[in-house]
Amino acid sequence: MIRKIPAEKLIPGMYVVDLHRNWFEHSLWRRQFRIEDEAMVRRLIADGVTEVSIDTARGSDLPAGKEASRPGRRVPVLPLGERLRLGRTISLGEERRRAAKLLRQATALVDDLHQAASAGRNVELGRLEPVIGKMIESVARNPDGLAPLARLKRIDTYATHHAVATTALMIALARQQGLSQTRIEKLALGTLVQDVGHAALDQDLIARPGRLSSDERALLHSHVAEGLMVLDATTRLPEPALAVVLEHHERFDGSGYPYRMAGEDISLAGRMAAIVDSYDAMTSDRPYRRALSPAAAVRKVYEAGGTLFDPETVAGFVHTVGVYPVGSLVRLESGHLAVVAEVHPDDLLRPVVRVIYHAGRRQYVTPMEVDLSRRHGNHFGQVVRAEEFESWGLNPLRWQPA
Repeated sequence: MIRKIPAEKLIPGMYVVDLHRNWFEHSLWRRQFRIEDEAMVRRLIADGVTEVSIDTARGSDLPAGKEASRPGRRVPVLPLGERLRLGRTISLGEERRRAAKLLRQATALVDDLHQAASAGRNVELGRLEPVIGKMIESVARNPDGLAPLARLKRIDTYATHHAVATTALMIALARQQGLSQTRIEKLALGTLVQDVGHAALDQDLIARPGRLSSDERALLHSHVAEGLMVLDATTRLPEPALAVVLEHHERFDGSGYPYRMAGEDISLAGRMAAIVDSYDAMTSDRPYRRALSPAAAVRKVYEAGGTLFDPETVAGFVHTVGVYPVGSLVRLESGHLAVVAEVHPDDLLRPVVRVIYHAGRRQYVTPMEVDLSRRHGNHFGQVVRAEEFESWGLNPLRWQPA
């Protein structure tokens, strides 16, 4: 039986089927789940959830005589953005300066490992541990620093930059979902090396435009097995890292490869990896196609929730990067165009933007930073829609936050 109860009456063992809130408004990515412990209840209440529906056929019901609210369950509610920003000690500008240096270190290291794999030498995964730690620290200080910078890559260095950019996204998504530090480290390791098997393939095949023959497609898909052989010859990957390597091309509807896994048969690590890998690929220039804008790529990921991607993990991903990710071009109600500079996790539709252009007059304006979530000081209105830089003759690289 489905029963609606106040959130403060939740107890471990109950099965929640509805939080009665838009998923933009809370930090959870799952829509249905079992209450595991009191900490989960406190998190729900801290997120501002006031009532839930439970399924008594799949979990516990309210104990007899326990209709009254129990004391001690009230938790002060902070906006999601404030909770995620706790602990930030440096400005976003300084974080981006640090992130730029870290990206150079990380991509050089990953490039060395790919070259070692290509030459048949040992791939020393232990060398990745320090840079993974620094990436996690960067994302913890401010997730709008590392990942948006990592997305800016050249075609000729795609492989290594893609590995680093996808890892930054994986770390941010894993933190949003509340995973432990140890688990995040393992997921980051797997993501950094998930495509090491490409080193065994013809690079022209990887970049070839147009449809591939069945034999060529099978050869391309073999990079998963090739990567596993390279890594197994060096070290034993921890389970979450191994899942990323093996499952990042699996799809929720069973249409992926190499095992055609579907639904929850795919590990959480694999479901997360599929999303961050696809998103970064979509937002990257390739020899055979132009990159999508971040906003357009988010829309495609969102639309594929329930088919290609796990819809609950998609919700967590949108919370992570925003409806209008950093670097997106948006049109405001005033007719101005602006570049998204920072995302509010608790107000995804009202980011911080940098106004740069007037669409009606087709001319640049003096750049101005505006926080669209503020009630005062915003004379530009809210976001009307996402735009494409190319449609307005604007150079996207010039206006990316740095």
